[in-house]
Amino acid sequence: RQRAKQSEVAANYVEAVSQDLKNHERYQFADTSPSALNGKPTADISPPALNGKPAARFQNGLGFDIGNGLWYGEQGFAIGGQETLSRLNGYLSELAAAAFVCRGGVQRVHLLDGTIGGVLLLELFQRDGVGTMVASDVYEGTRMARESDLAGIRQIIRPLEDAGTLVRRTDEELLKQIDSFIVVEREGQIIACAALFPYFENKCGEVAAIAVSPECRGQGQGDKLLDYIEKKASSLGLEMLFLLTTRTADWFVRRGFSECSIDCIPEERRKRINLSRNSKYYMKKLVPDRSGIAIR
Repeated sequence: RQRAKQSEVAANYVEAVSQDLKNHERYQFADTSPSALNGKPTADISPPALNGKPAARFQNGLGFDIGNGLWYGEQGFAIGGQETLSRLNGYLSELAAAAFVCRGGVQRVHLLDGTIGGVLLLELFQRDGVGTMVASDVYEGTRMARESDLAGIRQIIRPLEDAGTLVRRTDEELLKQIDSFIVVEREGQIIACAALFPYFENKCGEVAAIAVSPECRGQGQGDKLLDYIEKKASSLGLEMLFLLTTRTADWFVRRGFSECSIDCIPEERRKRINLSRNSKYYMKKLVPDRSGIAIR
């Protein structure tokens, strides 16, 4: 409430919560029969109608907006179960408040554990931080590459090229292929990349140059890229993916690829294979994408 004096958005939040508390004064919690799911009592929360509208109903801590705008719906976040308990005890939910002020125009809110030494510096000067961030903008996203991403892609793939894991590409070759690359961008920096080279006559595509920056490995970025590639390939009408690899076969096998002969590779691509690398060939049949999500 002290912060509300310094912020109109926070003041609106406090006013809305205070009004809601008044409407819930006659409201009590009741334990129902044990849940069939875990055998524990569940809270069935049914506050009275607000402003003549049906009230929100809670079950097992999940809230659904059916009228008052503070739950789930127009305001874009939910308060339920223990959140409602803490609110009725006079506490504002930091997470709900963060979502509320982001809706009011604040770009980002960082929630930090004050018991961690140096938590503010760790949050501000590490790429991933140590707290929880609620943002109204895109913090991390996967997209098709642009020419301006060339330096970021080069920085990620160069160590793997030096190690012989990836085929070496000149800057000219990379620039020529840039429209085939997909990148994961976090805070304006490229942290992972991959490429999809389609062969439309054969209804298949080559997966190549999957690379993740060292500090972001083990976070599922490779899976994210492969999932994006598969959706992109399906949207292009491709039915199969193939790849050439020398060292990471197990990773692809765990994701549905199976070893195949060089004869399964499109003839146009076979002509350019460097046999001295002793690559193994893998392919994966794509399942038609019925999600309705378009990848451009």
